[in-house]
Amino acid sequence: MERHLVHKQLWRLSSSYGPVVGLYFGQVPVVIVNGWEAIKESLANDDLNGRPDVPLRRIMLGGEILGLMFVEGDFWKEQRRFSLHHFRNLGFGKRSHESVIHEEARELIDEVLDTDGSIKLQGLLGISSINILWAVMGGVRFPRKDPQLMHLVDGLNKLFRAGDVSGGIVNAFPFLRHFVSKDHRENIVQRGFSLVENFIEKSMNEHKQVLDPDNPRDFIDIYLTEIRKNSNNPDTTFTEKQLVAACTDVFSAGAETGSATVAFAIMLMCLFPEVMRKVQKEIDSVIGQNRFPSMTDRTNLPYLEATMTEIFRFRGAAPLTVPHKAIRDTVLQGHHIPANTTVMNNLYSVQMDPEYWGDPQNFRPERFINSDGTFRKDERVIPFGKGRRLCLGEPLARMTSFLLFAALVQHLDFELDPAVPVTNTEGIAGFTLGPPEFRVFAKRRH
Repeated sequence: MERHLVHKQLWRLSSSYGPVVGLYFGQVPVVIVNGWEAIKESLANDDLNGRPDVPLRRIMLGGEILGLMFVEGDFWKEQRRFSLHHFRNLGFGKRSHESVIHEEARELIDEVLDTDGSIKLQGLLGISSINILWAVMGGVRFPRKDPQLMHLVDGLNKLFRAGDVSGGIVNAFPFLRHFVSKDHRENIVQRGFSLVENFIEKSMNEHKQVLDPDNPRDFIDIYLTEIRKNSNNPDTTFTEKQLVAACTDVFSAGAETGSATVAFAIMLMCLFPEVMRKVQKEIDSVIGQNRFPSMTDRTNLPYLEATMTEIFRFRGAAPLTVPHKAIRDTVLQGHHIPANTTVMNNLYSVQMDPEYWGDPQNFRPERFINSDGTFRKDERVIPFGKGRRLCLGEPLARMTSFLLFAALVQHLDFELDPAVPVTNTEGIAGFTLGPPEFRVFAKRRH
């Protein structure tokens, strides 16, 4: 199993070579950063906020690098600022978006209860995740059994499990893409991205037919209006290709990690039923059964908050941040880092540091509870990274995972299906960390 968990292998290097380790992936110089002090310094250093070139992504985008995830410099700053501003206005992580998440939770619970026998939650959560994100981006809600939606969930899941956070051999030597089989991970990744891009492009074209610049309904409308405003500016960064690429980045990363976090959460509740009982008892006493938990309840639900925080620490969906790059020569922990070096920040080494946590391998929400019963924040839990490259979707991701998880355990009791034993709780690595295969029996709580 270890072989597939790149973050664990990279962490091991620090016991021999210290917190900052230089090596080569193919011909690419790479620096691996482990441990809290080094990672904090690395993520705060603006000279390390570039992005390495991703040849395969460039090939897919016709020779350019577009979107939000792999761009850098002024282009990145302008696009990120615009996207963040409008996502916030559209309810990203805000109270106004709660009703969308509650609606998804209601439908998800009904679908779970309608199923005979055990269920595979990951796919069902993927549908919820996409609908919650798409409400902000594309303004529509798909029926849960929509074939297009199910195809998209399946493609995204395959894409993220096949991905290799280190880039893989084909990314190091792009010409090899002509010689690998159609089931090679690189081809699965390309097909996944194409699927999402086609979905977004189709939606963009539908939006263009009915666009009312004075009354935008969602992010795609707002962006198309901005493209029109800049139509006479030859240097504009606002183009239809950029819109598709930006939506592809947010959508693919957000939908997959959101569902993975909640799936891990339910799996852990099955493995630690005493934690699930405590969470349920707290929700019952503070909220009861007549309404779903809201973000305004968080301060009154310290044990639920501690449990979510422990889930993020124990099995954050991104053990490594998206690779960074040195924009110019700089220094990290006293080491000279030459320009154009790829930098990989290993968040797993912070969340699982035995010197700090004592027993990081134990799943124990109590570590985030103060002696007076209140929730205890800890600056070292950084599942979304830190600094200016902090994950763009963090507010929505936190809100979605909190509300979906709370609604599920409020209304349902879960038990693992022994026919699919969970032998490894470490998860399956890819671009991100996904839960292992598991199935659950769910019944309504009385």
